[in-house]
Amino acid sequence: MNFDKAYNYILSLSNMPRLEYMKEGNMCDWYLKRMQFFLDLIGNPEKKIKHYIHVTGTSGKGSTVSFLHNILQADKRKVGSTYSPHPTVITERWKVGNSYMTKKEFVEIVEYLKPKLDEYLEKTPYDMLSFFELTEVIGFIFFAQKKVDWLVLEVACGGRYDSSNIIPYKDVATITNIGLDHVGIIGNNKEEIAYEKAGIIKSGCTAFTTEQDKKILNIIETEADLQKVNLEKLKINDYKIIKENINKIIFSYQDEEYELQALGQHQIKNAILCINIAKFLKIKNVSIKQGLKNTLQPLRFEIVQEKPYIILDGAHNEDKIKSTVEAMKKFPPKADQPRAEKNNNLYLIVGFSGDKKVSNMIKSLSTLHPTFVCATKNTSNHFRKVADPKVIAKEFAKNKNTKTKIFLDPHDALAFCLSKMKKNDALLITGSIFLSGELRQKFKKI
Repeated sequence: MNFDKAYNYILSLSNMPRLEYMKEGNMCDWYLKRMQFFLDLIGNPEKKIKHYIHVTGTSGKGSTVSFLHNILQADKRKVGSTYSPHPTVITERWKVGNSYMTKKEFVEIVEYLKPKLDEYLEKTPYDMLSFFELTEVIGFIFFAQKKVDWLVLEVACGGRYDSSNIIPYKDVATITNIGLDHVGIIGNNKEEIAYEKAGIIKSGCTAFTTEQDKKILNIIETEADLQKVNLEKLKINDYKIIKENINKIIFSYQDEEYELQALGQHQIKNAILCINIAKFLKIKNVSIKQGLKNTLQPLRFEIVQEKPYIILDGAHNEDKIKSTVEAMKKFPPKADQPRAEKNNNLYLIVGFSGDKKVSNMIKSLSTLHPTFVCATKNTSNHFRKVADPKVIAKEFAKNKNTKTKIFLDPHDALAFCLSKMKKNDALLITGSIFLSGELRQKFKKI
């Protein structure tokens, strides 16, 4: 079995009949029961990992996981971490130390799982595992094989019934913030979404959050009280930016200076969350500083080319798009001027998932006064619904000075922009991690 066959085999299981995530009302615990049945069948690799840090939230999950991974790594701890979705290749979902899972390791795990899944279907009282559940299982096997001591685990969707919440214990449960994402799946408003995300808080851990809304905090506090867990509610505005340029931000927090290679003030807030978690884990400050400084995050306002600038960004909800817009408005070459006053053109390539309400995100992006917008599909994955590029283009065209063009293939959109751009122009690719991840292959060797 080669990599493509192994990957397609895992994808092919998506069309098996099953109870789908968060669509079965009072039967939601079914998802965790079927996953636990399979984990029991293969010897419970999830129980072979000593320490877990579990991370959920609407925005900042991936950045928080990356920061914590590198802080633990700098402190000489054997650490693994998970990322969902993957930026470009499925093997980027699982990382140990400085390396992602290799394609060879992925194939070997899938080959091991194939007969186990046949056995599962013969014995189980449940139905087939979902794609996300299978990726979680693959991760547990991989991390157990690598004998990691710490695993920083990112929630895929929600929390309470997410496949990652199968873990038997955790040192830390982290809720970055609560916003409107996956509406209609994990909840219809922030309160319902907060309840689902708070479900990662389990007895025996300590919980951290940077959520500031008192109404939402009450929901998280209720869950913490129910589980008899201490909840650390962090203030995230007590910092000062010392220096900021295209490559880094230096900021002070609690009389210490820290350096990030991630742009945007929202990344400082993510870093503050990680600083507090690391201090709780009694990690030395020198390791915290080194870990933050070492963190390079793909598709988080990732600059992959200069002259002209090309920025890959995975923002896919209102909160993330607002943060991207704030970072873009400060972007060089003349960072002290509003984007509209700069003597360079801004091109956008934008694609969204089909379950997103795109109008507010487009309003935010329109404040950048783009010269040209290419509306495209956010992914070629036939299992995922995409927002109609025609609708995206019409929304942008409401801003009368914005020219738009539709491309069904994002690679064609990229070629078009590159043919038009001058060396002082900039191209921002955003709206979906799938879109920016697919185009990343043009600039980064995977």
